[in-house]
Amino acid sequence: MTRPATDRDDGLPTQRKATLFCWACAHSSPVDGDWLVEPRDRCVAYVCPECETTLTKRPRSTESSRDRAATGPLAAWQRTVHASAMVWRASVDLGCSSLAAFVGVGATAGIRGYPDP
Repeated sequence: MTRPATDRDDGLPTQRKATLFCWACAHSSPVDGDWLVEPRDRCVAYVCPECETTLTKRPRSTESSRDRAATGPLAAWQRTVHASAMVWRASVDLGCSSLAAFVGVGATAGIRGYPDP
C-alpha cells in the first residue's frame, strides 16, 4: 500500500487529489493504495478491501482499439501508400492541366455556347 505524503508540520498525512473514497464504508486510500484491482472483460475494477464494494471500472487502456490499430506498422504502411497515391494523382492532374493549357484545349471546349478552338 502506498502511504499518503506527510507534508504537514503535525505529521498527519495530507490527502492527495487522486484519493478514492468508498461510499459504503467510508474507507479512503490513494488510487494506487490498498484497493483491490480486478481485471474484467474490457475494464479494471477498483474494489474496496474492507467491504468489497466496486467503486469504479476503468478501461484497460486509455486508447480505443481503433486508435491502437491506427498506430501499428500496418497503419503506417497504409498512410505511406495513401500519401504516395495522392502525390501521384496530383502530379497526373497537374500534368494533364499543363498539357491541355499547352495544346490550347480549355475545360469549356465543346460545351454549348462556347466556340471550339
